Amino acid sequence: MNWTEVKIYTTTGGIEIINGALINLGIDDAVIEDAGVFDDFIHNDTLNWDYYDEELAEMKNCESCIKVYLSDDNQGKSLFKEIEKFIDGLKEEYKDIDLGRLEIETQILNDEDWANNWKQYFKPFTVSDKIIIKPTWEELSEPVEDKIVLEIDPGMSFGTGQHHTTRLCIEQMIKHVQKDTDVLDMGCGSGILSIAALLLGAKRATGVDIDENAVKTAKENAELNDIFEDRLALHCGDVTEDEDLQRKIGFEKYDMIVVNIIAQIIIGMSSTFPKFLKKGGLIIASGIIKKYVDDVVRNFEGLGFEIMEINESDEWVSVTARL
Repeated sequence: MNWTEVKIYTTTGGIEIINGALINLGIDDAVIEDAGVFDDFIHNDTLNWDYYDEELAEMKNCESCIKVYLSDDNQGKSLFKEIEKFIDGLKEEYKDIDLGRLEIETQILNDEDWANNWKQYFKPFTVSDKIIIKPTWEELSEPVEDKIVLEIDPGMSFGTGQHHTTRLCIEQMIKHVQKDTDVLDMGCGSGILSIAALLLGAKRATGVDIDENAVKTAKENAELNDIFEDRLALHCGDVTEDEDLQRKIGFEKYDMIVVNIIAQIIIGMSSTFPKFLKKGGLIIASGIIKKYVDDVVRNFEGLGFEIMEINESDEWVSVTARL
């Protein structure tokens, strides 16, 4: 299959606005290139990076950009029209905010192009000295000793675990997953959090995502780690709107929910969390920018959650709370 790469040029301030709109369109696998991050890379040699492209060190005057990949078919073309419509609306709605030039560029990629473009950026790395996240095409240069190795191929879902938000989730899961834990992964993407939970010893996991490609990729990644349907159930759909899907997932049965999405989406789906959790169950939420953490905390407390921990990495925050 061919894919259409869609680049939307904006500013650091426009990234969250555009990314939130894309998620509302059912596109939750955006690749973000933030000019502010590139600037930090160029001017600060003390940062601890999971991976980098050596050419970044030579980059000057970078421009923030959000990239999404749409299937080159009728569904993809329909989504592209929705993106164009949204961007045109932004230009009118946010006249007083610098959102950059808001121009869209596209190019067609085939599957081989995609693989070649992404494999060079994804290298093995360790989370909390406990889990090694390893792409399938890389070899480990050192013995793993007592570490858990999680094999993954990101496919068209970009949840490789390298972002601060996913790392924050896994660090909390390492603290709280027990052998009898039943985990619900909401917005499962590549499946990395579900797989990590099971490799850490969870009894069972359920993943749900609005994107069919994400669910397919999650299944393939689970199988890479010898995890099959008897331990990991995967569903596609909008869990906030689809009551049949909610019943299929199961009410009041989960010990833990993990969710790694932006703050506004977390708040939007939060009313479902108490439905799925057992009394005393945990929510581990990440993908939250610092300036929105108070909104998430108030929302959780209003639903009856007790805040246990708030953790930060760079500008990102995770919130762990108990029902």
